[in-house]
Amino acid sequence: MLIVVVNYNYIYYYYEVSFDSQKKIINKNNPIDYIEDYVLDDDIETYRLSRDEITISSKGIWKNYKISFKWYEYKKIIEVNSYFDMSKKNKIKKSIYSLISDVNKKANVGFFNFCPKLNTIFYSYKISVKGQNYITVEQVQDFIDLVTSECDRFFPVFFVFFYKKQDPVYALDIAVLDTYGEA
Repeated sequence: MLIVVVNYNYIYYYYEVSFDSQKKIINKNNPIDYIEDYVLDDDIETYRLSRDEITISSKGIWKNYKISFKWYEYKKIIEVNSYFDMSKKNKIKKSIYSLISDVNKKANVGFFNFCPKLNTIFYSYKISVKGQNYITVEQVQDFIDLVTSECDRFFPVFFVFFYKKQDPVYALDIAVLDTYGEA
């Protein structure tokens, strides 16, 4: 084991590293490495964008979602994002913000946001892993399942709003069924 000190903008980062049999560095503190190992074992399409960021594909009910994981070392936070590739050339009404507010009240974890520049919807949530030296396979599965299920749950709402009728109440009523109890 070796401790590496990196000075970046007058902030010192300490990395615990080890070496494998081929003398390559193994970083033990970066959860993105664990996520990459998990998804490679399951033959999931991945794009490693940087040391601290990876994007994967996840198959949902309505479509395939691109899910990106970004690691913030200094905060010990993993940010998970996904977006709906449903941009529309027509102008989106400002009532999209009212719809997003109503959807966010119903979301279990995380939140949705609208990007006017790209005319599309983003989903985001953050996970604190402070005090943990690694993340488990179960946690990685939960991250992916949670994003996929939340996106699948609200995809019809945004689809109705973007392509049918730009009315938030109509989109929510037609696309979301809240169940109460068991049948």
